[in-house]
Amino acid sequence: MPGTSTATIFIKEEPVILSALRAVYWPAGKALIVADLHLGKTGYFRRHGIPVSSGVLEDDLKRLTCLIEGFQPEQLLIAGDLFHHQFNKDILIFQQWRNRYKTLALTLVPGNHDRYETAGYTDLGIEVTAEEYLMGNFRIIHDRQSVCNDRFSFSGHLHPGYTIAGKARQRICLPCFIKTEDYMVLPAFSAFTGLFTGYEAPANTAYFVINNDKLFSF
Repeated sequence: MPGTSTATIFIKEEPVILSALRAVYWPAGKALIVADLHLGKTGYFRRHGIPVSSGVLEDDLKRLTCLIEGFQPEQLLIAGDLFHHQFNKDILIFQQWRNRYKTLALTLVPGNHDRYETAGYTDLGIEVTAEEYLMGNFRIIHDRQSVCNDRFSFSGHLHPGYTIAGKARQRICLPCFIKTEDYMVLPAFSAFTGLFTGYEAPANTAYFVINNDKLFSF
């Protein structure tokens, strides 16, 4: 991943790596964690008469490929909303991508958008878990509603954004990771999502903001 920013932080005394490509890598577990890919969203919009290029999906998959080639994980963990809706032709593009990484374990912690047929998950080599997935000191869940007392939580769902104000009333909103003492909210992996800034975060919250392939902490 030449030129792409990363940041190594320690959670529960374990190093984890944040990537400006919108992912977290846990070296000890050889696990890559992402959230909110919303596969099929561009196809869903096209079906409803809104012209959106399938190139958006292809760009997302290129980024995912870059992460896998760079970190060489044994497991890809999706913190919800792998799919946007039910089957459409975009899924065939993903299936071609999946065929390149058949030995990679792909685990989905389901989100509110994951309505794909059960048989379809099996055909794609995807293991679907319960509402939360526990591994070591960590919990993976799509929509974090509460703190887990004995584990640090990674979640998605919010599509968090961070607004930076400049001179002359300039403002820009960028995707970000939100980290507190007890949990981290991941940025939406798909570039075809809005950004939400109305979340409430406790004091001493850290923000890792993504601008193209660069990562900045606030």
